[in-house]
Amino acid sequence: MLSTTSEYALRMMVLLTERNGTPATCANLSGAGRIPQQYAAKVLSLLRREGLVRGQRGRYGGFVLGCDANKTTLLDVLNAIDPLKRIESCPLGRSEHSHKLCPMHAQIDSSIGQLESGLSQRTLRQLVDESYSAPLCKDKIVMSDLTIGGASTG
Repeated sequence: MLSTTSEYALRMMVLLTERNGTPATCANLSGAGRIPQQYAAKVLSLLRREGLVRGQRGRYGGFVLGCDANKTTLLDVLNAIDPLKRIESCPLGRSEHSHKLCPMHAQIDSSIGQLESGLSQRTLRQLVDESYSAPLCKDKIVMSDLTIGGASTG
């Protein structure tokens, strides 16, 4: 349902939220998020353009959040990259559906609305702070074992 670009953007935003302001390189985020490095660079560029991440140059540079993780929702990230598309008119162009969606498309649109609502109620910080599971569907990612700019982060 989500585009690959949106999925990767969410992964990187979660990883950066976990780092609490410590910069991470594109290579670090790519590896930890299981994202092809060239694709990660593209997504980071989109996130930077939207103000969700900031790049820091220099020996200990990398990317950090450019937004408040306590206020930025998962929907905010999706809307910056690839907004969910609601069904506003009949996808088939049928004139008899010009004033009201057919039951099937009305149900699909309702489900998209529920997804939007759910994603708008969860911030990046809430997702990361949940103690019962790791936010990326696996054991907690420990990026402190990785190196940034030649220096260990741990």
